[in-house]
Formats: sequence, structure tokens, C-alpha cells
Amino acid sequence: MRIQRNEFIDVAGRRRSYVHVAPSSPRPDAPLLIALHGSSQQGRTMQRFSGRTLDALAERIGADLVYLNGHGRAWNDARLQKLSRAQKDGVDDVGFVSAVVGRFHRPTIAVGYSNGGQLLHRILREQPTLLAGATIIAAGVPVDDDFMLVGVEPGAVPVLLVHGTADPIMPFDGGSPKMLGRATRGMVKSAEATARGYAPTGEPEIRRDGDVERADWDGVRLLTQIGTGHVIPNRTTSPGPLVVGPSHHDIDMGEEIENFFGLTS
Repeated sequence: MRIQRNEFIDVAGRRRSYVHVAPSSPRPDAPLLIALHGSSQQGRTMQRFSGRTLDALAERIGADLVYLNGHGRAWNDARLQKLSRAQKDGVDDVGFVSAVVGRFHRPTIAVGYSNGGQLLHRILREQPTLLAGATIIAAGVPVDDDFMLVGVEPGAVPVLLVHGTADPIMPFDGGSPKMLGRATRGMVKSAEATARGYAPTGEPEIRRDGDVERADWDGVRLLTQIGTGHVIPNRTTSPGPLVVGPSHHDIDMGEEIENFFGLTS
């Protein structure tokens, strides 16, 4: 039987919290899975929003899964403009993730959605050996004028990037992020440019299956969902289509992670 509970850890003088989902049959060789929610969410929000696709993955492979809770429902990412409470308060979110990794003492794959993906852009550059892999969903890297880590190379770990072409919040082709149709401050690069920032030089191998395209470099994949919005792909939920755009149910994020990182079930 799976166990889900709230747990706490002290980081830089702050008490931080996360939701720990333990598998019914843990495997000692399974990685730790860390989930980083989007802005205005918390860990349990991401869990529901994603149709519990990461829960199902963790149970299949016998992995511990932790949904971290941001400060003021946001993360202190690598953008220069201070937009969120977490940024304005200078919260050490890189240290938070590092402390959780240290608590579990095992290779870690982090999954960041939207603002959580923005935090991964920072972690992969400031702590390049912390993670064994990263999945970045709907989060273009900031343009150079708004990025505190310009010129800093990310860690050489496998990276899976996921984006929908009809994303109304984080534009697939780059530009200004929007909330309810209104532009926010700052600009982001396109999904392709973001992926190329992690990929080796050269052109990817591209495979198209219906409305899903996978562009593969060595250790880096850009998964594009044609016609979907600012969502975490799964086969059950279509959360807030008027706000985040349409959902398709042709792929499942947990299954994509399992396949890309070669996790065994």
C-alpha cells in the first residue's frame, strides 16, 4: 500500500515542506523523483493537475516521489526580474532541492512544470552534478537580458523537454509569457532554442507520430505536442482549458519519462 505524507526540512533558516509518496514495493535501485510545480500551485495541486501520472510512474518502478512546495506558491528561479514572492524574498530553492536529494541519498530525476521548469534551468547550471536527469515541461529558458546565468553551461545530464504548440501562457515560439491573455514581464526563448541550449551541436533525429513529434540529440529530447496548451501530458485530466489551453490524451508524461530515462518497471 502506498503511503503519502507531509514532511519537512530546514533550509537556510526556513522550514520547507514537501509531499512524500512512498511506493508499495520500494526498489533500492530506483531513483528519487522530485516534482516542482508551476506558479500559483503547490505540490498537491500539481499532483491532481497532472492526473497523478508521476504517482503511477513511481509506483511502477518502486521509486519514492516527492512534490516540493514553493515559497508563496512559486520558485526563486534564474530570471533577473523579481516577479514572485520567492524571488523577492531571496529564498534558497536550489538549496531546498539539494537538501531533499541529500536526505534520500540516491540518484535523482527532477520534473519541473512551468515555474518549476524555470527553477530547473537554474539548478542545472548552479549545481550541474546534483541531478541524474531532468524533465522540463512548458518552460522556455529566459532570454539573455533576463537570465542571471548567461554563458553558464548546464550539467551534462539527460534532459527531456516537453512543450505544446498551442500554449497560451509560455509561447512555444518564444516571446512574452502571458496570463489570461495579458503579457507578463520578461521574455523566453522558443522551445527549440531552449532544447538546443542543452543539446550537443548538430541536427536531431526527428520522429513524428500523429500529433507528437520527438526530436532527439544525444541525451536530449524535445517532445512537441501539436495543438496542446500549458499542460502536463496525461490520459485523464483536461485542467482549465480556458486558462491553460487544450489537452490531448495521446501520451502520458510518466510513460515518456520512463522511456526516455530507461527506467525499469
